[in-house]
Amino acid sequence: MERRSFVFVALALTLATVVVAGCSGSNRQAENFCLTGMERLRDNDLSEASSCFRKAIELNPRMAAPRVGLGEIALRDYDYAEAERCFSEALTLDPRVVEALSGRGEARLGLRKFDDAIKDFDATLAVDPRRVAALGGRGYAYAHTGRLDEALEDLNRCVEEEPTNPYYYVNRGLLRQKRREYSQGIADLTKAIELEAPNPMNYTVRARIYEDAGDWDAALADLNKALEIDPQLFAAYKYRGLHFKGLGDWENALMDLSRAIEINGSDPEVYFERAGVLNQLGRKDEADADLMTVDKLNPAIRHGEPSESPID
Repeated sequence: MERRSFVFVALALTLATVVVAGCSGSNRQAENFCLTGMERLRDNDLSEASSCFRKAIELNPRMAAPRVGLGEIALRDYDYAEAERCFSEALTLDPRVVEALSGRGEARLGLRKFDDAIKDFDATLAVDPRRVAALGGRGYAYAHTGRLDEALEDLNRCVEEEPTNPYYYVNRGLLRQKRREYSQGIADLTKAIELEAPNPMNYTVRARIYEDAGDWDAALADLNKALEIDPQLFAAYKYRGLHFKGLGDWENALMDLSRAIEINGSDPEVYFERAGVLNQLGRKDEADADLMTVDKLNPAIRHGEPSESPID
């Protein structure tokens, strides 16, 4: 399931609650740098925000808030190991910082440390039971550890708390796909599309659920719609290529998988699938070349282990 960071929305509260008490000039300067760093984060100026947070730490090494800020920057950069380190440092300084707990949970999702992430989200929710982002993160972790009933319970609560947020309908739809509850999953994605119609990924996700439900025509219509909205969407080309491959339409499958590789040449699964199509077309040398690329990117794919997907 898709995930995203929600740490920044509460960073101002963190600053208000965790700045070390004191009226020294250096402490006041540190607080000002931290406030400026938050403003730069809001503007998505990550380089300047990082500089401000680091200056705050130099002036007041016991200050947890700038470490939360650095953790948020690392999350935005998908540097989950660095994010985990920053949030852990903040918690060492002050274990009460709920934003650091939630942020570390997000980082651990990225590192696929699902059991540890659940512990962090449990601790977050013990402090703030209605923190929806933590519920969503814990639901994601539950889904990846096979605890599908608990995952559904968390995502139901997310939808109840934020009924106009398409993100939670998408995640619940993906969970229902895992649970083989296809009609409910399709309904969730349909709701997400109503709330966020221009997002082509919502059509791509719904197409995958339609396909699992056996409605191949509806799946193809959604993939076509996704590419109508965004003609450069890697996931839609990849999954439409797989759709055509499943139908035995080798030429169209080859065309779409090749286009996916042109857009993003780092997904080993696409090369593996294209190799199968090329073999069907009698183009063994090209298929062998694709398999060599698979071995360079992730040889486990050839033994049946899926790669990380844009739709997880």
